[in-house]
Amino acid sequence: MAGVLSGTSPAAVLTGMKLAVLRRSMSGPRAASLIAGGVCGALAAVGTALLGLVDFPAPEAGVGTVALVLLVWTVGWAVGPTLTGGDPTLRLSYFTLVPQRPVRLALGLLAASFVGVTPLVSLVAFTVLVVLGAGFGLLPGLVAVPAVLVQLLFVVVLGKVAVQGLGSAVRSRLGWELSALLVGLVCGFLNTGWFGVAFFFRLLGGHWAPTVGTVVRALPSGWAVVAVDAARRSDWALAGACLGGLLALTALLFALWTALLTRQLVRGTAGGGPHGTAAVGRATARRNGRLRALPDTPGGAVVGKELRLWARDPRRARFLRIALWTGLFTGLLPLLGGFATVLPWTGTVVALYAGVLGCSLYGLDAGALWLTLVTPGAERIDVRARQLAWLLVVGPAAVLLTVLGTLAVPNGWAWPWLLAGLPAVLGAGAGLVPLMSLLGPAPFPDRPGGGPLDGFSDESGDQARMLGLAVLLLQLCAALPATGVVLAGTLLDSAPLRWAGAAVGLGTGLLYAWWLGRAARRRLAARGPELLDVLRKGVRRPVGKPAGQDAVDALARRRTALAGLLVTVGVLSVAPQGGVALGMSLLAPANRSWFLALYLPPDWQVPVAAGFVLLGSGCFAVVYRLIRAKHAAERAATHAAEQAADSAAERAAERATTG
Repeated sequence: MAGVLSGTSPAAVLTGMKLAVLRRSMSGPRAASLIAGGVCGALAAVGTALLGLVDFPAPEAGVGTVALVLLVWTVGWAVGPTLTGGDPTLRLSYFTLVPQRPVRLALGLLAASFVGVTPLVSLVAFTVLVVLGAGFGLLPGLVAVPAVLVQLLFVVVLGKVAVQGLGSAVRSRLGWELSALLVGLVCGFLNTGWFGVAFFFRLLGGHWAPTVGTVVRALPSGWAVVAVDAARRSDWALAGACLGGLLALTALLFALWTALLTRQLVRGTAGGGPHGTAAVGRATARRNGRLRALPDTPGGAVVGKELRLWARDPRRARFLRIALWTGLFTGLLPLLGGFATVLPWTGTVVALYAGVLGCSLYGLDAGALWLTLVTPGAERIDVRARQLAWLLVVGPAAVLLTVLGTLAVPNGWAWPWLLAGLPAVLGAGAGLVPLMSLLGPAPFPDRPGGGPLDGFSDESGDQARMLGLAVLLLQLCAALPATGVVLAGTLLDSAPLRWAGAAVGLGTGLLYAWWLGRAARRRLAARGPELLDVLRKGVRRPVGKPAGQDAVDALARRRTALAGLLVTVGVLSVAPQGGVALGMSLLAPANRSWFLALYLPPDWQVPVAAGFVLLGSGCFAVVYRLIRAKHAAERAATHAAEQAADSAAERAAERATTG
């Protein structure tokens, strides 16, 4: 690599490298997640671009609104790469030994940053400047063209500075807390942020509108639209100052990024220093006295070890805090729109996300699994102790938030639903966390990082995301029997039947924890050595392509594209447009938000919401069949390759014998 970078332009080399990596990674879970994210991003970008066609009452109102939307996109560029740990295809650790000036390397990495789905989606979104400028006239439309390019350059460089500047901070204890809060805010906004949209519209339309408009236009994210508006008023000095100032700020950010890059290359990419680890050790050492109440048995020892890991391991601690903040923001954000119905479900959301983020429980331990495997009969003790430790860590927080959220809502209507759903979700999570981490092990090397999934290899990160989605859906399905009893009692106006759902929820939760835990124990006992090999070495792919592998890969890419689209449609149909809309139709809220069923007559709301649930379930069923067909094709190709290798070995042996 050093010779290639020295002989040609780093921008061309790194751009070609990224294109090659993206082209060869369009298969499996990575392609599904990339396609699903691309579809959602494209919808948001097109919606942003069409915002320029809205007939605002005054040009200043349109400029303020577009400036606010551009601020949201800019914050996304600053926050998003920080959460994911940066570009996974071109990590800085790949270039620490390359004899290349940091400025040339930074230019190459910056050029490669424009390759991908995210820059393309952002470019489409920023064309709202062209649409808005064309509505103002020819000259503002022409000014908007360079404004779009400068805006895109600004957000890309800002994202690079955020990743490089906050990378070391995230490895500290304060950084873990801040990153968890940030991820929780993003997840909470994606869950229930639409309930607060009315608040922001009131903020823009009320007596705060002039102040908000002035602030969003004064921020660097709004300078491009201010330049377009200045061209409308023929204020060319202001237009040039805005675009020139944005370019100058981008140059300063690039210089700052280059300096941070230089320091990182000189220092190397070693993990967080001893100070953060020592601080965590000192903080958690004070908790050791609380663990003395555990029994002096093998199970008690494993429970104590797990509780210490949940407190000391920065990755586990971050996962727990992400689940906590996600639940809090999911319940609190709707209050901005005057919708308090979600608040009692804060604890349930915490339990759901704790299960999702803990689905790689054994992968977090990596090669330490051998300690369990070399101890006779330790599989059952290990699995049950991990289940108990997860419940001890997650259960009290979920129950406390549920009680506080329910007491804050008048009439106590949510008690039967919560007493039915929360035990089932906790029991299912306690069983699914060890089971799913053994069914699809995702190795997690001991390397600190900036994002919640940083540290995984590319394949392991994609697998962890798919496992998390599966755990989320299974936990929701696990609560259906108990909540169905409560729903039946509500429809039949039977109080005993409503409260019977609590007993059903407790019973099913205990059943899930016992049954899924037994399945995890059997899996660990039967496939322990193979799992240890995967956790230590990762998934090893065969070198070379067997005959017919190109056709299998082409079929896999088509199926992956279809699966990504179906997963997106399924999630949107089952969760917001189905389950949430069904619950809201029964509660008859005043805020209908973006739920399609709530805009229909009352008699049609429940059937349409149930239809969305069935549609999403059908999408997931098709995805399941596609995955099974993909695995069958891979097994057939692998079997054919093994047969060909055996035949070649036999022929070589025969030639050696006859010779």
